[in-house]
Amino acid sequence: MKNIKYLFISLLAVLFVACDDDFDTPNVTEPVQGTAPVLNELTEEVDLVLMKKNEDETIVELTWSESTFADPIGVRYYVQIDTVGNEFADPLEFDRIAETTTAIKVGALNELISGRYPPAKKVELEARIRAFANEDLNSLYSNAVSMKVTPYLDVPIPSEFYIYGTATSESDVTKALKAYGANDVFTKYLKLTKDGLFKFAEKQASDGYDYNFGKFATKSDNIEAAGDNAGNFKFTGETGWYKVEADFVSSALTITSHVVESTTYGFDYDNLYLVGGYNSTDPEWDPANAVAMTKVSEGVFTIEKSIKDGALFKFIGQQSWGDLDWGNLYGKGNSGILGPKTANDNITFDGGDAVYNITVDLNAGTYTIEAKPVFPTELYMTGSGVGPDDENWDWINKLQFVPVHSHPELFWKIVWMKGSGEFKCAPQPEWAGNDFGREGDATNGVYAKGGTNIPVPATAGYYMVVVDLANNTIEIAEPKVYGMGNVFGGWEGGDPADLFTVDNTNKVIKFDGVPNDGELRMYVDAPTLNCDWWQAEFIVLNDKIEFRGTGGDQERVNVTAGDNISLNFLTGAGSITTP
Repeated sequence: MKNIKYLFISLLAVLFVACDDDFDTPNVTEPVQGTAPVLNELTEEVDLVLMKKNEDETIVELTWSESTFADPIGVRYYVQIDTVGNEFADPLEFDRIAETTTAIKVGALNELISGRYPPAKKVELEARIRAFANEDLNSLYSNAVSMKVTPYLDVPIPSEFYIYGTATSESDVTKALKAYGANDVFTKYLKLTKDGLFKFAEKQASDGYDYNFGKFATKSDNIEAAGDNAGNFKFTGETGWYKVEADFVSSALTITSHVVESTTYGFDYDNLYLVGGYNSTDPEWDPANAVAMTKVSEGVFTIEKSIKDGALFKFIGQQSWGDLDWGNLYGKGNSGILGPKTANDNITFDGGDAVYNITVDLNAGTYTIEAKPVFPTELYMTGSGVGPDDENWDWINKLQFVPVHSHPELFWKIVWMKGSGEFKCAPQPEWAGNDFGREGDATNGVYAKGGTNIPVPATAGYYMVVVDLANNTIEIAEPKVYGMGNVFGGWEGGDPADLFTVDNTNKVIKFDGVPNDGELRMYVDAPTLNCDWWQAEFIVLNDKIEFRGTGGDQERVNVTAGDNISLNFLTGAGSITTP
């Protein structure tokens, strides 16, 4: 019995020592009691639409009390965000904070929640503070505060905005159509074609930011993804004239028709009129006598007018103050962006009483005011390579170009070129300045306006020279003369059967045996001679070639079937002979 007693005492001693060790070094894997942080209530309700432009602004400042743990361990804090009512079952969390206060900024909150919540839709959130010491200790949590926010799709907001694509009148980004922008909302009125594609760019260049289908959170029902690699939008509405609005505040893209009273705006009208106070000649703000513009093509109208300083004007679709009315989009000015009634104001312009070409393009939603170029009324050439053999850089035998009727920028001449030498052009038959030739090397026979001499082709013969002063080009091409009139069977022009033969051996351009009796006219053609046949026509009268130029209609010249026509452009002689 004595041995058993000592064994019992030894066991008690062992147990006592073990308990004493536990008291001195507590097991930190067990929960440790502490004081949870207390989050201050918000002073006012947060109900905010988040916007990219405000990404550096503070939404709310959170402040809370310090949290303490049983052991003197450093504490870090984390702001947690979750949906109201989710009881922080799956919280989102900001980076750690050492202090007991933090400012939540627009951009930071939007970045945190954008992967979970869709843009442009309001969501109710709550925030709380998680206090953390180390991995072996349970975190402590504060009470929660709530807020309502509408996140945004995080894309750059452009300073300028352009639309282009097959749904519009411009498919090339370098010619993309500019929209009006204010307060991060961009608006454009233009023609859109059903099932056409489009997208947006920040500039008229391919290296700009690409605003494709994924850059807007919501889109109207008439827009869908094109499903191509470029990320284009597809317009599924009917072809018509629409308001396109890209709202970067709400990340929404909408396309809607424009309606005034009972009128839905379109793009194809027979008439458009200029009205306002723009010069001292036309009626001032008198719609009943508004001046009709010329319809160039579907949706495109033009007019040439003198414009004074301080001019105000707009365009109307009827000779009255009716529903069809276009001007400068969203206010007075000269932006070039067209706006309809209820969304426009007067166009303002200081014209200095000069003449301008005013163009309205409803398809593109634009208007332009361009000064009418002042071109010389005469043009000449001289040089060692053109004209008679005895002419060599002098004006004795002046070689005058033929002006093109109704195209003051265009001049043409069929001239004998000697196979060697050069030439230049001038607006007068003497060396008095303003002469011009080529600039740089020739490309495809077209020479840019400049100051150096133009070499003639290496083969002697007749050549057609066309000068386009508007585009600063000089073209040297094969001469083409066509017969025109009922003697050739009609007035359509361009039939290969009506083309004259170039006979360089005899230095004439001729047609042997005209096919019918009747009226004869002729005209020249060339790739850069952009005009109708009658604007570059001529006749043979009294054995001379008579050019229409800028004059009126020419005399009627009749010939008999089988007659031969011969034209000597070197001497200016022409003949009509019967075999």
